[in-house]
Amino acid sequence: MVSVDWKRREFLGALGVAMWAGMETSDAAQGSPAATDGKKQRIIRTVLKDLAPRELTTATLMHEHLGSGRRPPPRDGQPTDAPPGSPTEDASWMEVELKAAKAAGVGCIVSAGTGLSGATFLPYLTKLSEATGMHLINATAYYTMPSYPKDLANKSEDEIADGLVKTTIEGRMGAFGEFGVVNGEAEMDPLEKKVFRAAGKAHLRTGLPIFTHNNYSTGPDVRPEMALYQLDQLESVGVHPESVALGHLCCHDDPKVDVAKRLAKRGAFVAFDRVTRQQQWVSDQHRLTMILAFLEAGYIDNLLLSSDYIGRINTGVGEVNGYPGPLHARDGGPGYARPLKLFVPLMMKAGIKDKAIRRITQDNPRRFLSFIPKQA
Repeated sequence: MVSVDWKRREFLGALGVAMWAGMETSDAAQGSPAATDGKKQRIIRTVLKDLAPRELTTATLMHEHLGSGRRPPPRDGQPTDAPPGSPTEDASWMEVELKAAKAAGVGCIVSAGTGLSGATFLPYLTKLSEATGMHLINATAYYTMPSYPKDLANKSEDEIADGLVKTTIEGRMGAFGEFGVVNGEAEMDPLEKKVFRAAGKAHLRTGLPIFTHNNYSTGPDVRPEMALYQLDQLESVGVHPESVALGHLCCHDDPKVDVAKRLAKRGAFVAFDRVTRQQQWVSDQHRLTMILAFLEAGYIDNLLLSSDYIGRINTGVGEVNGYPGPLHARDGGPGYARPLKLFVPLMMKAGIKDKAIRRITQDNPRRFLSFIPKQA
């Protein structure tokens, strides 16, 4: 636990409590606007239906991985009864996990995409949502260059954007994400820049929010400004930062949160979306220190929490399980509710109050995810 000895006046000032005065009953202040653009109303698009933002009244996890329901490929032309390669591909397993997350206070989860799934993942996520009562949001993206289709380099920005828009319709997407950069690289590759600009153009045609993958803690050459480079590319085609969440800032060990504050000053959301996952040696204690500095700077409205959980600990990338006991909810562990059951208590012990926790875990994600649909 991080020990923080703040005076009450200093702490309340850091959270911008003045902004809360008289806002308890205001939809817009709670991050769930009934805001309109002319006659068009903001919505959050789940796999089952379009919601008014105010309908999400519990926590939202804005970046997790829920699987696709795909089974192992046939062998010698014959179906196989081999188990899925990941528990997330097993619907019965996932139903138990998602019900446990819902019971722990999670009301909505964004299923991050690492490729253009189109209609492929939609039936699986629809089945899980119907079976568990959990609001699920389908997302799509070109992840990093090793996973790009071979012909992507030969396509123009507009052609890539066309494909993204088509996929959002086929898969009933509620967000674009996670668009990323290669581990260890210091600069964005020209092809990555083209893909980011194409994603920006697809956003302008659909209204869908965008979240990203940053390569922090993946090598000594990664620049602190990488998330700023990503935002630069999106803004270059006209994307407003308020529709963007820059990912994995919690993996950038920066006690002064300089980059996070620069992003928030421009209006973007900053995603601490790997909390509770001891990803490449960045501990939750370091993350909490950075969050406290971020809040003290007055940016409570720009913070998002999630865990980027893939249904298991990923030791292949240096991740270690920093918590004893079972991993999966069915075994008594936190499962997908990791941010609420493991990280939020650390925040509260550090002095962050209930009202601030609700603003971060409920109001901010529904504000980020709400958009005015556009004709593509």
